[in-house]
Amino acid sequence: MRRIRQSDLALNKPLPWPLYDADGHLLLREGYVLSIPRHIDALLARGAYAPDPPAQNPGPSVAGAAAVPPAPPPGAAAEPVFVRAGTLASTLKRLHAHLEAGSLQAVLPQVVQSLARSVIDACAQDPDAFLAALHLDRQHPYLVVQQLLGAALTELAAAELQLDAPTRLSLACAALTRDVALLPLQGQLDRQAGALTREQTVQVRSHPVHSAEQLAAMGVTDALWLQLVQQHHERCDGSGYPHGLRGDAILPGARLLAVADSYAAMVTPRANRTGQLPRDALRALFLERSRLYEDALVQLSIKTLTMHPPGTLARLANGALAVVRSRQKHDAPLDLWSLYDANGMPVMRPQRCDAADPAHGIVGALRVEECRCAALVLKRLWTH
Repeated sequence: MRRIRQSDLALNKPLPWPLYDADGHLLLREGYVLSIPRHIDALLARGAYAPDPPAQNPGPSVAGAAAVPPAPPPGAAAEPVFVRAGTLASTLKRLHAHLEAGSLQAVLPQVVQSLARSVIDACAQDPDAFLAALHLDRQHPYLVVQQLLGAALTELAAAELQLDAPTRLSLACAALTRDVALLPLQGQLDRQAGALTREQTVQVRSHPVHSAEQLAAMGVTDALWLQLVQQHHERCDGSGYPHGLRGDAILPGARLLAVADSYAAMVTPRANRTGQLPRDALRALFLERSRLYEDALVQLSIKTLTMHPPGTLARLANGALAVVRSRQKHDAPLDLWSLYDANGMPVMRPQRCDAADPAHGIVGALRVEECRCAALVLKRLWTH
């Protein structure tokens, strides 16, 4: 990260990069227009820093990448959380591109912490909208959605456990960076239909250690963050990797991260496979409790998400199609909203279904790909 000079700034022109203070806190977003001379003087007096320029010749996959756009500031009320989820996904996607290019290394801890705080804030403001947006996202790459969804579930469960704020920040940072060593291989894995090659197997099984090493080399000094990355693929029965740890030898946070990571991996589709339905993924976790995962943490995750998480698409007994808008509270009826009527016609204004009516009972589950015409209606449910 480099300190900006007066020659770097121009009145009435968009900033070409975000600006941070000496502690890595975001001051101004990329694209912000400075129009008052004294604001420039104040920035220079305070000390403002911009990311280092991207590495030269980064390769075709990231050529021309701009600086990572800053995550939305915590408490940003102007943007609904459902929309903000897409902004966070775009930020994480750009961060992945820069990591592959070898740029932004000097500010990686600050950028990730800013993104993690935004995830924590979104979970506090409107967790149902955040979960719905991530379950329904089909625009961003697998690893982006999978990491954000895993981070969201980790944070919601950590809040239920009343973990302290520094621990929750370390958990969120680990959830967002646990697979950085897989970035060069991830695109191939997403498209590959057959089994892993021997070389790929070695890369996959060693990526927790290599990810932690890469993060440390880029300035991450949070020991818990690095340990969580190293242990997120360990399993309670010792069958995990890279070290085959078992039981209490695995950090509690890593055991939570393992559940969240597995759920997000199961429900997020890749180019070479469809994602599992949320209910099926939760059932699979439940069946493996006490063997691969800590029983209490699986139960907590199911309680946190519910068996019909927000964004779950369902076929009703009367033939209509509906979506779950929010998580079911105790014995309350499901919060179901119609998307298609009983004749298969899309509805322009969703109507809440009386879940107590047998005609509105769920008789089957649907995938997002089967309801693409309802994308605009779905968005309205969490933004109006």
